[in-house]
Amino acid sequence: MNHSLDKTPQQVADEVARTYFGVTDEESRRRVIRQCLVGAVQAAVLVPGLFYLRFGLVGPLGWGSTVFFVAYLLLTAIALYFRPRTEYHSPVLLRGDWLDRVGAFWLVGCVFGPLLGWIVTSGVFSITQNTWRWLFGMRVFLGAGLPLLLALPLTRYVRGKSALVALPLLICVTLLAVSSAMNASRDLSDGPVTGQDSLTGKPFLYLRHTGRALNS
Repeated sequence: MNHSLDKTPQQVADEVARTYFGVTDEESRRRVIRQCLVGAVQAAVLVPGLFYLRFGLVGPLGWGSTVFFVAYLLLTAIALYFRPRTEYHSPVLLRGDWLDRVGAFWLVGCVFGPLLGWIVTSGVFSITQNTWRWLFGMRVFLGAGLPLLLALPLTRYVRGKSALVALPLLICVTLLAVSSAMNASRDLSDGPVTGQDSLTGKPFLYLRHTGRALNS
């Protein structure tokens, strides 16, 4: 029998903090918060630097990885900071229904939705005049639509003083994911344009905002 199902969200949070971050008392909590804040600054500098040294440019994957590590460390610091401040916790009791199960994947969707959307249009699948709408439509859904849908069930817990913390986090993290699909959505709206190969002089179709050429 899985007794973890009987635990409150606060008990689960304390167990995660203790197991994965070594938070056992007030001193260790403050130490981990400081480490996360310092780590966020280091990640903001080191991750794009490593991508540039290895590949000669940072690129979408490099910037996406940077945002992921920085956001992860900042969210961890914020969670640990507000854990003992119960006045900022939501006064709405956890319902445990299907909407809560959907909302539980919000942060996962904000991370892996944009990543999967980028993979779909990175060249793994051939981007042609017949497939580009499907592929870029999938990227917009995974990067923007999915995080928005997963965030909606969580809005019912944004009440009282918790709204001062939860609402900005919900909006900012979701918009980070949505921003990854902005150029793809603009390409879906504008459609392909004609360019000219600088070497051969032959015309070709490409998507202006993401720079993807359409294969014949």
